[in-house]
Amino acid sequence: MAQWGNTDDAANSVLWATAQVNLTPNTTNQTALFGNTTVGAFVAGEAVGQFGLDATEIRVSGNAAVQQYIITNPGSGYAANAAVTVANTAGGANTQLANSTVAVGRVTAVTANVTVGGYTSAPAVTIAAPAAQSFNANSAVTNATDAIAISTANSIFLAGDRVTYTVAAGNTALTNLTSGTAYFIKTSNSTAVTLAAAPNGATIDLTKGLTETGHSLTGETATAVAELTEVGYTKGAAHTGWVLRTVGTGGRAGRVQYETLVAFGGNFSNDASDDAILPDA
Repeated sequence: MAQWGNTDDAANSVLWATAQVNLTPNTTNQTALFGNTTVGAFVAGEAVGQFGLDATEIRVSGNAAVQQYIITNPGSGYAANAAVTVANTAGGANTQLANSTVAVGRVTAVTANVTVGGYTSAPAVTIAAPAAQSFNANSAVTNATDAIAISTANSIFLAGDRVTYTVAAGNTALTNLTSGTAYFIKTSNSTAVTLAAAPNGATIDLTKGLTETGHSLTGETATAVAELTEVGYTKGAAHTGWVLRTVGTGGRAGRVQYETLVAFGGNFSNDASDDAILPDA
């Protein structure tokens, strides 16, 4: 019995491809790997899936669209969803072509609200910085616990998150803190946070300052990249046939690589199954 076929569906995909992602070659894993685009489903930090590529799907064209957005850094300190800016085909900026979703201070997803096409390379994506959380250097600081009272602390600062302390011009920094310096959340609850100079470091000893409101903590800005539909640039697939498609993250975020598993000529039948990822036109 053949181990693959030329019908573009899970049952005809290469059974032993699952071994490439350290899974047992069986029909359950074969089905899960077929067409997968979920980051981390099989390999940490990568989206690995098996696809059938025909001659039209490996060609180079000039009509790529943004298929999805991949978060490369969830950021910290977000109390609300942030605006997302996507570069347009002329190199300028289009605002609010995508929306961000925030949970517990981090950006958990970026989703498109407008279909954008015409790209030949992935556009730059910018997520707005989290809002600064202001506090009074006297009334918000508790000497005994070294805590800073922030009303939304429980929803936006998690232990270990990186935040920047800022003091407005003309104001006096709290003892042991320096304006413009990054610190880390040591503890947080529904009303207050404590700070450390390093992840898992000792709690910084704080003393009430002057009655000033020009003090704030700002979380880290989230980042994301756009992944294009694979029409519009050289895809890098060596041959038509069954391939493993890998989308990287981190330093290789958005980059697509192909490993040919079974090369053959001709086209697949029932080719519509992967058209969202590999459009024919």
